[in-house]
Amino acid sequence: MKNKKPLIALAAALLVMSGAASADTVTNVWYCTLNDGKTSEDAHALNAKWLKWAHEVTGDDSITSSYVTAAVGDVGGFMWVDMYPDFATWAKLMDADNNKDLEAAFDELQTCKGSRLYRGEETEPAK
Repeated sequence: MKNKKPLIALAAALLVMSGAASADTVTNVWYCTLNDGKTSEDAHALNAKWLKWAHEVTGDDSITSSYVTAAVGDVGGFMWVDMYPDFATWAKLMDADNNKDLEAAFDELQTCKGSRLYRGEETEPAK
């Protein structure tokens, strides 16, 4: 699935550096390809189970996860785009014990070459 130890260290550093950042949306983007014989339908079904687990672990149903592909052109894979309401919720999930069954299923489903963590600052429309 996802090696989360480097991300936990990053989250801790970001939380220490900026208390205000905890109110900003956090987006975790994984860059992946489906393994041979696997389909996007397989990915959606497994991700639905992961999302249910994430909601249960954090107690936060506002977490979302999307299977994203290019609308134009071939980028050679897909992205998981997971959105969290704040760093605290993301860190709570990263600190949780892995669900070994889900982790094994994701390893069978896909190969991911890495991820990035983004902080979003919402823009309000001009008045």
